[in-house]
Amino acid sequence: MINEREEKMPDDGVAGKILDSAIKIISREGYENLTIRRVAKESGCSNSAIYQHFKDKNALAGAVAALQAKPFLVIMDETYVKEAPFYTNFQNITRNILDKLYSFEPAEIHMQILYHGNLGLNDNPFVHRIEKYLRNAMVRGEIKVEDARETAFLLVASFWGLVQMLRGNEGCCVDKAKKLMEAQNRMLYSGIGAAKDENALWDRLREMGVDVDKALERMKGNKEAYKRFLKEFFEDPDFEGLEKEINAENARNAFEYAHGLKGIAANLGLDGVRNKLGILVEILRAGRLEGAQEMYRDVLEACSDVTILL
Repeated sequence: MINEREEKMPDDGVAGKILDSAIKIISREGYENLTIRRVAKESGCSNSAIYQHFKDKNALAGAVAALQAKPFLVIMDETYVKEAPFYTNFQNITRNILDKLYSFEPAEIHMQILYHGNLGLNDNPFVHRIEKYLRNAMVRGEIKVEDARETAFLLVASFWGLVQMLRGNEGCCVDKAKKLMEAQNRMLYSGIGAAKDENALWDRLREMGVDVDKALERMKGNKEAYKRFLKEFFEDPDFEGLEKEINAENARNAFEYAHGLKGIAANLGLDGVRNKLGILVEILRAGRLEGAQEMYRDVLEACSDVTILL
C-alpha cells in the first residue's frame, strides 16, 4: 500500500532523478511494473542509493503520487472564491481537476486513487481544503452539516471514485465526463444539508446576482409564483431545442430559441443566465456557430448554479 508517512525524501538531485524515472516507468508500463531494479536502470542510480531515499517500492510510489497530486491542490487554491457559493466553488474545482486528470494515463489515475485511499481522514490535504470551504458556507448559512470533515471526506471520495470509473471507460470523453460529474455534484449537494428555508433561498439568489426584488415586483410579491416560474424556466424544452439546432448547425433556428430564452431570463431577474444567453444570441445572430457550443455549456452552467438552490 502507498503510505504518505513514507513519501518524504531529501531535497536533492538524486531523489529527483529517482522520482522522474519512477514516473516514466509508471506512465509507460503501469504501476505493477514498477520495481526498484527497473528504477535503478532507468535513473542510473544504484539500488542502495534508491533505498537510502525510499524504504521500498510502496514508499517510492507514495512519493510519486504525492508529487503528482500537488498540481491539484494548486488548482483548488486558485479556483476557490471565498465569496462564491459552496456549490459553485465545488463545481468549478472538480471541473478544473477533471480537465487536468484527462491528461493523465490510466496508471497514473490508479496511483492517485491508491494515494487518496491510503490517506487518513485527518491527513488528507484535499479533505482539509473542502472542509474549510464547507465551514465558510456554514457561517453564511448556505448549508448545514453535523461534521464538516466527514462531509468533506465523503465529497472527496465520491469525486475520485467517479473519476476512476470515467477514466476506465475509453468511450467517455471529457465533456461527457463533466456532465456526469456535475450530475453527481448536484445529488451530493442536495444530500449534505443545503439550506432550503425561504429567507435563505432569496438571500442566496441575490448573492448569486439574481435580481429577485425586481422580478418579485413584476409578480406583485408572489414568491410561490416566482419560484414556480423559475423551475419552469429551467425545465423549458426550448433549452433542448436550442442544443439540437446548434448541433445541427442551424444558426437561424438556434438564434430564435436563444433569443426567446434570453427574454424570459431577463423577466425572471436571472442576469447571469441572461448575459450568457446574450453572448450566444450575438454569435448566432451573425449566422455563425463558432463558439456556440461552448457558450451553450456556459449557459447551462449558469443555470445549474441557480437550480441547485430551488
